[in-house]
This record gives sequence, structure tokens and C-alpha cells, in this order.
Amino acid sequence: MKFFIQFIKDYKVKMIITLILLVGQIGGTLLIPKLVATMIDNGILKSDFNVVINVGISMLIFAILTTIISTIGSWVTSDLGSLFGREMRTKLFKKTQELSLQQFDSFGISSMITRSTSDITNLQQTLGMILQLVLPAPIILIVSIAMTASVNQTLALIQFSFIILLFFLSIYVIRKSNHLSSTIQLRLDRINKVVRESITGVRVIRAFGNENYEKNRCYNSYTSYANNMIKLNRLYAIFYPAVWLMMGAIMVVVLFVGGSYSLIGAMEIGEISAVIEYAILSMGYCIMAVSTLTTLPKAQACLNRLEEVLDLNPSITDLSSSQTTSKNTVAPVVEFNHVTFSYDGAEQSVINDLSFTMNPNETTAIIGSTGSGKSTIVDLLLRIHEHQTGTINLNGANTKIMTQEELRNQIGYVPQKAFLFSGTIRSNLLLANPTASEDELWQALAIAQAKDFVSSLDDGLDSLVSQGGSNFSGGQRQRLSIARALVKKTNLFIFDDCFSALDVKTDKVLRQQLHLHVHEQAKLIIAQRVSSILDADQILVLDQGHLVGKGKHHELLESCAIYRAIVDSQINTKEVTV
Repeated sequence: MKFFIQFIKDYKVKMIITLILLVGQIGGTLLIPKLVATMIDNGILKSDFNVVINVGISMLIFAILTTIISTIGSWVTSDLGSLFGREMRTKLFKKTQELSLQQFDSFGISSMITRSTSDITNLQQTLGMILQLVLPAPIILIVSIAMTASVNQTLALIQFSFIILLFFLSIYVIRKSNHLSSTIQLRLDRINKVVRESITGVRVIRAFGNENYEKNRCYNSYTSYANNMIKLNRLYAIFYPAVWLMMGAIMVVVLFVGGSYSLIGAMEIGEISAVIEYAILSMGYCIMAVSTLTTLPKAQACLNRLEEVLDLNPSITDLSSSQTTSKNTVAPVVEFNHVTFSYDGAEQSVINDLSFTMNPNETTAIIGSTGSGKSTIVDLLLRIHEHQTGTINLNGANTKIMTQEELRNQIGYVPQKAFLFSGTIRSNLLLANPTASEDELWQALAIAQAKDFVSSLDDGLDSLVSQGGSNFSGGQRQRLSIARALVKKTNLFIFDDCFSALDVKTDKVLRQQLHLHVHEQAKLIIAQRVSSILDADQILVLDQGHLVGKGKHHELLESCAIYRAIVDSQINTKEVTV
């Protein structure tokens, strides 16, 4: 709710304009029945054509003005709804960028997509309906009952009684729909998750012949969502006819009572007509207001889901005293001093008392079995995770006292899973360095062994890239990701197992080019294949988070049994030749 309040404060001028237009719309709407009564009683019944003409012109003018005011009000309301959606999506995106991976994964990608799209869209629509339908209702009710009471108090009491009955019926419906509405978005999360997996994993599904299983899984998620919606719609299917029945009933009662008063000369026919118009207006606005209010449980559920993310404090934050640090060109570039890290709730540490240094013009490689903590070291260096004990220094500065932006600007990173953004090859490369020249882009592509296939494309650097880079092969995506990192001007490059999709020949040539052209910087290579790290200046061997070996290839063959076992296993499979 605090985000609604803050939004109102930020856009209070537009909110005030909306309220002023709303008052003008209500005034014009309520004036028409009064004019109709005047026309009937003083014009039509008395055969005074001048009164009919004058009142008719007044009605036309007020109708046109009310229409104009209503149109402007609708435009301003729609604008406010769009602004609210923009602000909420901006806040949500900013927050997701601040959360650690653990915090982000606790929500899940599918749920975050639902919150960013469906949840915010629901809130936008609810905000617009509240401004246009709910806010006018109390004013319409009060004024219409007051106007009716000025004509006949009995009819005002009848109108008030029907409104009270409608109020209690609405409370009942809202309470019944509350639970159903709050679970609908959760089921929508499930649909997004299942559909996303069935689309992104379509090759695996077909390869294993799992089409029927996935079909049933999707069907079950759709059915669960549909059943909830059907229950909710059944409730509304009973509610709305009941309301229209009340609408018809109040007209019958007003006509009967008003007709009785008219027969004894206590009411004019025009006054009866005005009372009916006021009754219809009040009941109509009540119906629209209640229709909006029945969506509030769902809107509240959406708002709670958004606040769940927005109120979450990031586990990794910049210190209040964080400041830009000057780069230290003196070795080492990276220092790990007795670093230990474990996930929340884990019984064992992922990284245990790890210490090593990386110097300029040197290549450091990390190898180990799956789950040994190789990629976690990269995450700690990038502060995607926060280590519990020890210190990590980058260019002589403690990473915890650096801002996250400054830290990551000093690192050229190639992730384990090559990911390209939709756009062009050029736009993807410029993500690392927006000011890079054409020659620098081609040089990075040449080092990454991607220049030939990019040159062969009709549009070269301006060739289109599909979402995720799906229009390129795995090896091409990896080479483009490597080129993107090389465009960056930095003294540290991290290659997180990013040579896995390359053939042995391309892997070898690429490493030679890195040695020739990226020789002044420190390079960290995370690898599974020994062939990718044979020429590294130091190789770190990890086993269950412990550093069990450090040295060059030939040194580790003699001193580290675990490294020797890794090499032997790959020699047996003919992956490397020692």
C-alpha cells in the first residue's frame, strides 16, 4: 500500500486534476434528471414550447460538456494507470538487479515474469476503475438520495434501503471471492513455469518421447487455474443477475409509490421521472463500484506479491562508506585470503579457507570435479554471493568496500552458459564497452575465433541476434560471448568453463590468440577439460571446496593425486594428449 501512497504523492498534480474532472462529471450527470423533471412538469405538461426548447438546449450543452469532461478524465486516468505500471515495473526491475542469486531463485523466473506483467497489469486496471467507478459512487449516492429526499422522503428511504441491501450482498460476494482471487495468481505462476519449461525444453521432450507427459502436465496446470476461475465466475454469475433484479425492483417500487403520490397530487410526474433517474444512477454506480470492489482481493494479492519482492532487503549491499577506489597496477590483481563461503542453511561450506593470488600477465586455471566450488569462486569475486570469512582483494582494494558497479566494471566476464541478448552482434559486443570502435570489435572477434563466421554473414556486425542467441550454434554463442568480454578495457578476464562447446582445434587456437593479444591482463579460466589449461601459469585443483593442489601442469602431475586422476581419465577418453 505504501507504493500506492508514494505514487499519489509523486503525481499529486494529476491526481488533483483527476478529482476536479471527476466532480465536473458527477455534477453534469446529476443535473440532467433535474432538467428532465423541469421539462416535463413546466414544459410538456403545460404545453410551453419555449420551456421545452430552452431546457432542451441546456440539457444538450450540459451533456456535451459532461462528455468532454468525462473524455478528458478517462484520458488522465489512463495516463495515471500507465505511469503507475511504468513506476512499478521500474522499481521491480531495479530490485531484481539488486537481489542476490539466492534471493532471486527463491521467487523463480516464471513467478517474476508473472509479477512484472500480469500482476502489475491487474493493478493498473484496478487503479483506473477505482478512479472512474468507485470514487464517484459515494458522491452520486449521497447527492441522489438528497435530491430524492427534497422531493419525497419516503422514496429516498426506499432508495437508501435498496442500497443497504446491495451493500451487504457485495460484502458477502467479496468475502467469498477473497480466497479464490488470492490463489489465481499462484496458479498463473504455475502455468508460466510449465509453459516456459515445455517451450525451452522442447528438444529434450521430443528426444525422450515425453510429449504426452508434458501435455498432461500442462493440462493439469491449466485445469487448476480454470477451476478456480470457474468457481469465481459462478459466484459473479449469481451476483450480477441478483443486482439487476434489485435494479428492476427499485424501479417498480418507485413507480408504484410515486404513482400513488401523483394520484393524490403530492408529486408531479416530472419529479417521479427524476427520482427514477436518480435511483437508476445510484444503483448503476453501485453496481459498477461493486464490480470493481470484487476485483480488490485479486488486486490485493497482486500487490502483496509485488511488495514481497520490493520489501526484500538485498543480502549483498554497498557499504554506506563505499567509494570509488583507484586501480592498483602493482601485482597481484586478485587476492583470496582464507576465504570461506557456505549457502544459507547448508551443513558444509562450499569454499573452505581458500587462499591464492593472480598476477598480471599470468593465466590462472581452476579445475576440479563437479560441485567442487569452481564457479562459486567466480561468483564470490563478482560479489554475486558474499563470502563469510576472509578477504578478497581486486587491484589492491577489498571487494566489500567497493561498490558493486565499480567492482564489476573492472572485470571482463564470460559466463558458463553463453547468453546473447536480442538485437544485433554489434549491440551485444557494445554491452561491454559502449565506446568501442569498429576496429576494436573486429579485433575482439578475431581473438575469439568468431571473425570468419561473422564476416560471412550478410550484415556482418549488424546481423540480427534472436533472444538468447538461438539463431547461432553453441560454439558460435560461446565465441561471441568471449569476444564481448574482450571488448572491455580491464586488467582481469574470467572465462567460466566457456570453451566447452568448442572443438579441440578451435580451443587451442583461441588460447594461443589469448596468450598473444591478451598478455598484460590477468586471466582466470574455469575448466573441465585439461586441454584448456595445459599452458596455464598456475593451476588450482579443488576438491569439495578445498584447495588440494597448486602449480603448473607438470608439477601437479607429480604432486597432486586428484589432478593426476583427472588427467588420466581424460587421456583414457582421448580428450587430451600429455
